[in-house]
Amino acid sequence: MMNRLIRPLAAAMLAGAAVSALPASAQDTPAPAAAAAAKEARIPFASMVRDYRAEDRDAIYLRAGRDWYRGTFFAPCQELPWAWNIRFDNSPGVDAIDRFSTVIARGERCRLNSLVKIVGEPPAKAKKPGKPDK
Repeated sequence: MMNRLIRPLAAAMLAGAAVSALPASAQDTPAPAAAAAAKEARIPFASMVRDYRAEDRDAIYLRAGRDWYRGTFFAPCQELPWAWNIRFDNSPGVDAIDRFSTVIARGERCRLNSLVKIVGEPPAKAKKPGKPDK
């Protein structure tokens, strides 16, 4: 009689162990959010930025040396497409540009949400400053 109780209990425990082992194998691949966070870039000195291009109001491309970076904003940067120049506002004593920096375009403060290095030049969709849509 004891065997009749132990066998179903043992089978249930084995099934539970097999189900709980499945998520462990899924942990071998990094989560998309973790992979995206690993790609975050940093430009060591703001003076390295030699060019920029606006991608509508949602993103900006920065050229530092031979490399291009794409920054996205927390909210649309309304003045960016028409700004002839931009400034950066960083933490005191920090000259680097990263996802914690703020871009100032025609007086509007636009906080970066992300800054990642891209391969090659920005797409043709990105415009030089001051060129309105037709």
